Amino acid sequence: MSTYGLALSSFEESGAAHIAALLRGLRDEAAHWRLDDEAKADLVLVNADSVWGHMSWLKLIGAGRHAVACSAKAAGTGLRDARLSLDLPVQADALVRVLEQVRVRLGEAPQATKPAPTQTQAKAFAQPSSMAGIASSRATTETGAEASVADWLLDGAAMAPLLVEADGCSLLLDPQTDRWYGASALRPQTPLLARPLSTARQPAPGVLAAARAVGGQPLSRLRWFVALSAHPGAFPDGANANSRLRLTRWPEIEREFPRHFRIATALMRQPATPAAIAEQIGGDVADVADFARACQALGILEILPPAA
Repeated sequence: MSTYGLALSSFEESGAAHIAALLRGLRDEAAHWRLDDEAKADLVLVNADSVWGHMSWLKLIGAGRHAVACSAKAAGTGLRDARLSLDLPVQADALVRVLEQVRVRLGEAPQATKPAPTQTQAKAFAQPSSMAGIASSRATTETGAEASVADWLLDGAAMAPLLVEADGCSLLLDPQTDRWYGASALRPQTPLLARPLSTARQPAPGVLAAARAVGGQPLSRLRWFVALSAHPGAFPDGANANSRLRLTRWPEIEREFPRHFRIATALMRQPATPAAIAEQIGGDVADVADFARACQALGILEILPPAA
């Protein structure tokens, strides 16, 4: 009997635990599946309602992977039209149906392997087998500069925890539980995120265990902040000053960025250029561009051509 790898992506700890418990209780169907890493799993269940979930799902589908969009959103988001989808919270009978469908598609095929990275990706985000080797591994970006912790975080492929320390402050990133541990505010993390990747190290087991016991913040929240501040003032990919922008759904608004509420409100009304939106809210075009770019990373920004 063949067994296949199942991974959970963008779920908080409680959501992942719920699905794992369902899987253990499926008896006959559970015998065909084992929990596995996302990079090599045959099937990935993605929480498409999380900050980066929709984008993760799109990337998996684009790479030809078997991915299930899990969403509690209303119809019309595009997720309900996915070939494979589950309502949140996931129910046992629905999970069985999806797993059976995927097994039919997989047949006796061997376990999926992660698509080979491009040469640029390999240079920029290659991770040594031991995190201790990061100090001597000078990963670089496309411009030849040494990759930062923020670059590593945006790549999203890493699984090993990472500890960054500087000037008495620390930031522990834990992709295995999709959490980060440190000060809860986002802006104070900027200096640590800008640190060269080679200065980070693997946390001691005791430190990691203690952090997990206390609890942390969703890692997707930190990724959102990195995307927001990565290229100040730059328009979203595929857009320019004359493009009209619109949000397809309401995003979560961070307290540290109160102006985002007004920008989001304007983007929800009707398509408009960055300059027009800035004029509506009495703000700067750069702020509108940054927010729109972050929303694009979430997969909730629509870019329309200039009005005729």
